[in-house]
Amino acid sequence: MTEIELANVLSSNIKKYRGKMTQEALAEKAGVSVQLVNGIEGHRKWVSKKSLSKLAAALGVEVYQLFVPHDTKPIVIEETPKNERIRAQITEEVVDDVRRAMTKALDKILKE
Repeated sequence: MTEIELANVLSSNIKKYRGKMTQEALAEKAGVSVQLVNGIEGHRKWVSKKSLSKLAAALGVEVYQLFVPHDTKPIVIEETPKNERIRAQITEEVVDDVRRAMTKALDKILKE
């Protein structure tokens, strides 16, 4: 993703998550300037980590959610026997990993 695409996604997501909230209301809630919110949405300003955290909190989302593109088409995986075997193998590996992690965590708790 290019810097321009990243700025576009950030701008779109801030607009999406603030819904009917005005830029002024978001800025006040986040403790940032209206000019910053307007500049981000208008692709004229970038945001610091601190301001990004404040904006995400004010919007009630995690920071990463501000960078997830929502206008892309979902990837469709063809249902073939080979793909089903791959899906089953991945599922089995994930379940095994989760089982091992849970067992380790439970053992740690029981030892305390």
